[in-house]
Amino acid sequence: MPQTNMKININGQLTALPGGFDDYIDPTRAAIVELDMHGGHLDPEPDCPAPCIRGREIVGDVNRFNEACRSLGIPIVHIVNTYRSGDYEGKQSAWRRITEGHYSMLPGDMLACTKNFGNLALENTKWSSLVVENKPGDIVVNTKKRVTAFETTDLDLVMRALGKDVIVITGIMTNCCDLCSAFYAGSKDYKVIFCFDMTRGSNPSDEAAAGLMVSRYIGLNTTSEELLREWRAQKAAMNA
Repeated sequence: MPQTNMKININGQLTALPGGFDDYIDPTRAAIVELDMHGGHLDPEPDCPAPCIRGREIVGDVNRFNEACRSLGIPIVHIVNTYRSGDYEGKQSAWRRITEGHYSMLPGDMLACTKNFGNLALENTKWSSLVVENKPGDIVVNTKKRVTAFETTDLDLVMRALGKDVIVITGIMTNCCDLCSAFYAGSKDYKVIFCFDMTRGSNPSDEAAAGLMVSRYIGLNTTSEELLREWRAQKAAMNA
């Protein structure tokens, strides 16, 4: 079924896709699951609660990738971390306690806490508003309160309603929410594609480690260029 010499990342090197993965690369079965491209991480102002500096690099790239996917009929599902006011919904989550309570133990190049950290993903503010384009036909799942796109959300129901079983993960952060969502999706028998160049995390080494784990245990780690080239070729073959 593959129409191109598609490459995937295995052990840090782009390698030809082996046989047996036709179902993974079928565009009719896929949906883009894009994580946390919201102002709480990506707003450029100094009061951004938990800035992901590296994530700001890919806003334009994610918009272009999403538009290319829309043109192929592949749905875009935006996952947004949102907390109600009062700061009680996320306070006990493990990642937040580590980040706030033991920040001195974390590498200096990880996302920074600011004095406004408690505003992260606060409902009805720019901290929980999408920074990327949200176009008609896109789906927004905005009840994420932990590090996976599934916990406390209806993402599984959305995927089933769409009739899709291939999850293409994009967004931030590569080595946190993206990786955790990939593991969760794999445990629910979704076919996972980690679109590595459409994600960003704490630093290049942590991102690479996350991508390595995906490629060894969870799904296919590839690039937007490789994936779109294959999808476009399959669409052209179907329309021929």
